[in-house]
Amino acid sequence: MSEFMSYDPWAEITTRNGYAGDEMVAMLQKAIRRGKEEDALHAAYEMYITSPQFEEKLWRRLLCISVEDIGFGNPDAPNLVYTLFKMRQEFPYNDGDRPMFFVHAIRYLCRQKKERSSDHVKNLLNHEFEVGTKFEVPDYALDMHTRRGREMGRDVYHFLTEASRVEPYYETEGAAEIYEKYKALADREEKVLFGGRLGRYKYYDMHHVVAEALELAQQALG
Repeated sequence: MSEFMSYDPWAEITTRNGYAGDEMVAMLQKAIRRGKEEDALHAAYEMYITSPQFEEKLWRRLLCISVEDIGFGNPDAPNLVYTLFKMRQEFPYNDGDRPMFFVHAIRYLCRQKKERSSDHVKNLLNHEFEVGTKFEVPDYALDMHTRRGREMGRDVYHFLTEASRVEPYYETEGAAEIYEKYKALADREEKVLFGGRLGRYKYYDMHHVVAEALELAQQALG
């Protein structure tokens, strides 16, 4: 482990009631990982009453935990924790209601399903770059917005039909039923062609829109 990664300034801190600062940080996160609300709250409150600086460290850990330990278990967790983080700033440090916001954040995080894959991927990336791993730029990245793409003759048409393609598609719930009603009305129009996202009432990537437009034009022109 590098010297940068191994040094923890909070190990030099003693809390208001004589606990090691780094142990309070560790206790907070490990307790949340295990859903142990009481332990997490004890560690958090000790951090809070020690100093405003330690309270800031508390909130930085909670923000990190919402991604590192909750992850895809609940993708909305970072939004709620960040909202609480901002809300508590409306109350001065010595206001009795200020701790309520980290209490709520901790109780919420403890009760969420946990999933740590983003942290695992981050650690893998750190290792790969530390050992000098090189990667190739894939062909799909080379389009009109890159020098190599332009040298390859990739233009707006390539961008619309290939480079702007997204996966997976987002399907709107209930869109099929709405489309059938929409199509019944559209079929009454003899001299109008309906296509694309609005015309088919479904999500299309741009290369599909272009392909469908060309097909409709060919049909119309015979």
